[in-house]
Amino acid sequence: MVDEVESRDLVAGTTWAFLRPGWWILHVVAIVGILWLGRVVWPR
Repeated sequence: MVDEVESRDLVAGTTWAFLRPGWWILHVVAIVGILWLGRVVWPR
């Protein structure tokens, strides 16, 4: 049973561990960044 948890949880204790519970935060930041970049590059 311990082996199953370790094999499933490969990112635990790594730099990427924060992406697991908050993967949606990355998407929100990316969407906001794209919208901001669009306004900077193509101002009305």
